[in-house]
Amino acid sequence: MKREEIDQYIMDMPDDVLSKFKFSMPWQYDASSETGTRKDEDGFPISLGPDKEDPQLTREYLQKQCWLKFQRNPQVNTAITGKIGRLTGWGYETTSGVQEIQEEIENTELDPRNRLYSYWSKYVGRALIEGELFLCLTCHLDGFIEIDFIDPVLIGKDGKDNTGIIYHPTKVTMPLFYNVNDERGNLISQIPSIYIARYPELATLPATKTNYRDHNDCRGYNISLQQDSRSRKKRYSSLGGYFRFVISWDKGLITRRSISYLRTVLEWLNHYENLKKYEIDHKKAAGSYLWVFSFDNPRDFKLWLTLSDEERAKTAIFQKKTPGGTLVLPPGMTVEAKNPNLTSIKEQDTDLLQMVISGLNEPADVTTGTSKGTFASVKASRGPMSDRVSDEIAEFDRFQKYDFWGSIFFLKNKLNGFPEFFKIKEAVDFDDNQEPIFKKVKKRPEQLIDISYPVSETINFEGRAKGLLGVKHGPVTESVGIPSSEISKRLGIGGYARMRLRKATEDEMYPELIYEQGVDAESMQETIEGEPGKKKTKKIKKETKGGLSEWRDF
Repeated sequence: MKREEIDQYIMDMPDDVLSKFKFSMPWQYDASSETGTRKDEDGFPISLGPDKEDPQLTREYLQKQCWLKFQRNPQVNTAITGKIGRLTGWGYETTSGVQEIQEEIENTELDPRNRLYSYWSKYVGRALIEGELFLCLTCHLDGFIEIDFIDPVLIGKDGKDNTGIIYHPTKVTMPLFYNVNDERGNLISQIPSIYIARYPELATLPATKTNYRDHNDCRGYNISLQQDSRSRKKRYSSLGGYFRFVISWDKGLITRRSISYLRTVLEWLNHYENLKKYEIDHKKAAGSYLWVFSFDNPRDFKLWLTLSDEERAKTAIFQKKTPGGTLVLPPGMTVEAKNPNLTSIKEQDTDLLQMVISGLNEPADVTTGTSKGTFASVKASRGPMSDRVSDEIAEFDRFQKYDFWGSIFFLKNKLNGFPEFFKIKEAVDFDDNQEPIFKKVKKRPEQLIDISYPVSETINFEGRAKGLLGVKHGPVTESVGIPSSEISKRLGIGGYARMRLRKATEDEMYPELIYEQGVDAESMQETIEGEPGKKKTKKIKKETKGGLSEWRDF
C-alpha cells in the first residue's frame, strides 16, 4: 500500500478498532551473553550443563569456573580471602629450635627464587579456589631446592581416567608421574612425583606396565618427555637420575582429582547469581516509569498517526523529558507518569544464600559483610567457625611439615648430606623414684619444626587464657603436668622452642624488667583505676560556753 492509502485507512478506521492499538518498547536483560550453559524458557542460564553427562563438566572447566567466581563473586572472594588470612596471615611463621634446621628454613623461604614469605598465601589461595595445589621442586647441584607453581589446569591428558596422572598400579594414593600440558593442551613434559625420589625403583612400573590390570592407566608414559627432569650427573644418581619432582595438596577425599569439592561450591552459586539477575531486572522495573499520553478526540489521534516518522519525532510525545521540566499540551491531550508499583522481593534469597554459604564453610555475616541476626546468634556461630579454622590449620600444618618440608629435607640429604636424623634428648620414662629417664632419640628434621599460625578473633581468647594459665586455680602446666609448649600452642603461640631462644637473647641484650611475681594484675588495676571511696566522717564532742556540748563532723 502507498503512504496516502495508509493515511486514508487510518483516518477511516472505526473507533472500536482504534481503541485496540497499543505501543511498547522492549527492554530486557540480554541473557544471550551467557554461553555454554543450559537456559530456561526465558533464556536465563540455570546450571553448568543440562545433565550429569554434559561433556563440558570436566575438571578443567570446573576449575576455570571457580577461578572466575573468585574474581567476580563477592561471597567467594570474601570467603577465600578470609581463609587465606587465617592460615598465612599475621603471625604465620616456620621455625625450629635446632639451629641447623632453622638455617635451612630461612635459606629456602627467603631466597629470591622462592620468596615463600610472599607466595605461601598465594599458594594457599589457589588450593582453596581450585581444590588442589601442585608444587615443582627443582634440585640444584649446590643443594638448593627451587619451588615453582604448576597450574592445576595444565595437568591433564592421559593417565588414570584421563586425569593427567599416572598412579601406582596397586596403590591409588601414590602418584608416580604428572603429565604437564601447554596452554593449547599439548603434552610437553612428564615430571615424576616425590615418591620417585624416595623409591626410584617405582619409575620402571609404568614403562613395563607391571601389575597394571588396565594398560590405559599408564597411558601417556613417555620417557622422552622426561628429559627436562632427568640428568646424568652423579649427584642425582641417588634420586633415580631425576632432579625435578612434584608434591601435591589435594582437597578431595581420596579421589583422583577434586571434582566433588568444586561442584559443591559452584552449582548453588550459579543458582544464586541467576536469581540476583532476575532481582536486578525487577528492581530496574520497579524504579522505572512511563509517560502516558492520551487523546480525548479519536480524530486527533488518527491525525497524529498519519504523521511521518520525522514529523512524529518533532512532537512533544517523542521528545526527551527532563525531570522538573514543562510540557505545553494542546486541548484534548493529557499526560501522566505511571510506575508499575511492583511488589517488593526483599529477603527472598535467604535459602539459596544459605546453600552458598554452606558450600563455602563460612558464617553468613563473615561472607556477606553484614550481620542481620541477634548478638547471641552471631556469637553462637563463632564456636563452629573456630572449630573449622582449627581443622583447616591442622590439615595445612600436616601438609607443610610432612609433605613439603619433609620432601625438601629429604632432597637436601641426598644432594649435600643434610642430616637425615637429629638426636634429641627426651624424657622417655620414669624410674622407681619418679625421676625422668632421659635418652637421645632420633627425630627427622620435619618433626623438629614448629609452624605458628594467626590467632583468630573468633576464639574466646580471654576465656582460654584464663583456663590454661590459671585464675581461680593453678596453671594447667602445674595442675595436670602438661608441657608449656602445648599450652603455648593452645593459646595460638607457636614455635615455643624458638621463642624461648629469642627470650634468652633479649634477656642478654636488654635491661631486666621489673615484675612482682604473685601480684594479681587485674585486682591491682581495679584498685588503681576504681572510683574513690566516700570519705568517712568522725563525730567529735566539743564543750561550748555555758556548759553545753555539741557534736561536730570532721
